[in-house]
Amino acid sequence: MRRTGFLGVKGMRKTSASDSIFDRFDLRRAEGILRIFSFDPKTGRVFRFVETKNLVLYGGADILALLAAGQADYRIRTMYAEFRNLVDPSDPIVPPVFDRSGGIAYYNGLSSDPDTDFIRLALNVSPSFASSGSNYANNVVTFFGQTEGLSGFHGKTFGESANSAVFGAALVASPDSADQSRDIVFSRAYAGIDKVPKQSGQEIGITWSIRFN
Repeated sequence: MRRTGFLGVKGMRKTSASDSIFDRFDLRRAEGILRIFSFDPKTGRVFRFVETKNLVLYGGADILALLAAGQADYRIRTMYAEFRNLVDPSDPIVPPVFDRSGGIAYYNGLSSDPDTDFIRLALNVSPSFASSGSNYANNVVTFFGQTEGLSGFHGKTFGESANSAVFGAALVASPDSADQSRDIVFSRAYAGIDKVPKQSGQEIGITWSIRFN
């Protein structure tokens, strides 16, 4: 009798942990472009614009697994717009150093930061889809968020009077929109030493395109 391999399939050998089919699927290949800009909500005129790339966190893999299993509540429907209140509007902002493990605990920890906070934005505009080539139909998804309100999640002032400036963002799955503690961070990105200040009569918009290859 011919010996069968993994799962009883002839000719298929069992793989080790270091030689797994899952090793060939690297979520870090999900390329994202974050764009932060200030604009006049009445006219649509854009005043300031920065662009950067993102990093998909370990939580992003958890989200995709839940969605693949039909758990639609874990779709991305929230953004975090991270801001800092500056002594002088021209002061530079040094973004935090983080890796793929830097998820919700980081944002909760901002409660003790005297100057940094985030706005938890509901994505009320449906995402758009596109393809990056003839091999795909809808492998690029773009999300849009917009700041609103006068304070961050932890209560810090957001506005021109506090010299607030947005310098980073996160894409977030919120299975319960009323319970931030259940949020899972899919991806984070920062504008380097750049920033977009909050000015009177303006809001700050964020577009975030993710391409899956």
